[in-house]
Amino acid sequence: MSPPRVSIVVPIRNGREVISECIEALLAQDFPAGQREILVVDNGSTDRTAEVVRSYPVTYLSEPRRGVSNARNRGIEAARGEIVALLDGDCVPNREWLRELLEPFEEPAVGCVAGELGHGPIATAAQRQSARILGNWQRYATSASLPYLVTANTAFRRAVLDRVGRFDPRMTRAQDVDFGRRLNELGDVRVVYRPGASALHSHPASQRAFFRQQLGWAHGAGLLEAKRRSLRQAPNDPPRLRPLLANVRGAALVLRERARGCGEAAWLEEAWFNLLRSLAWWLGARAGLLRGRLRFRRRGGSG
Repeated sequence: MSPPRVSIVVPIRNGREVISECIEALLAQDFPAGQREILVVDNGSTDRTAEVVRSYPVTYLSEPRRGVSNARNRGIEAARGEIVALLDGDCVPNREWLRELLEPFEEPAVGCVAGELGHGPIATAAQRQSARILGNWQRYATSASLPYLVTANTAFRRAVLDRVGRFDPRMTRAQDVDFGRRLNELGDVRVVYRPGASALHSHPASQRAFFRQQLGWAHGAGLLEAKRRSLRQAPNDPPRLRPLLANVRGAALVLRERARGCGEAAWLEEAWFNLLRSLAWWLGARAGLLRGRLRFRRRGGSG
């Protein structure tokens, strides 16, 4: 049997340094070229991303409205495949990625397949901490008490996407969790976790970039909570001050022991990044909740 036709949607913004590796890995897939199309969606880049993408035999799309939700939606609307695969532009899939991702769709009941996200090159303390925190990111997401998908590496039947609807552009972060909520509400879509469909994901290299990433994720959690409340769902309070203070005390204790020549350097590294992460989530979740209250109150929480 020939494989189903698949559309691969790759959103990217200011990614001239990473998009080539992603595209080249997609072009080298162990999969019939005639059965796939690659749609790279430029989300308002101000660098040479467009020039780099156009140098490859892929479809270049432009989406000037900022936000990965808008970019993914643009690619989904243009996709012609019966299966739509989503891959972030800073991810590098293994050669078997597409075959592994599509094989479960041989069962008609399967509506979505989630591939795993591995860790790209790890050279800095911030990247080591990201790898420690995320681990097997997709496996955690799909097996959580309220499961969701990390849509940096997933595939859907087109019919399922049409039922769930598009990504909510108001969710500038945490789009995955919001989309997963709506997918779960359908109640009859089978999701398969496929670790063999792996892609390496880049992590922030500096402390500042790590903090900004965590702040953004926390902001998304606040937006999601505001949307939930607008839908009259039971509220979940943002992170409290106590865990943040506990991380402050923990970092201070580790620093004191290191000054005495005790313990390992890795302990201080982890304590420091745990403190940064805790601070980012305490601040970001509150900021996202405040902004979300205004956003979803004004325009409604549907979608």
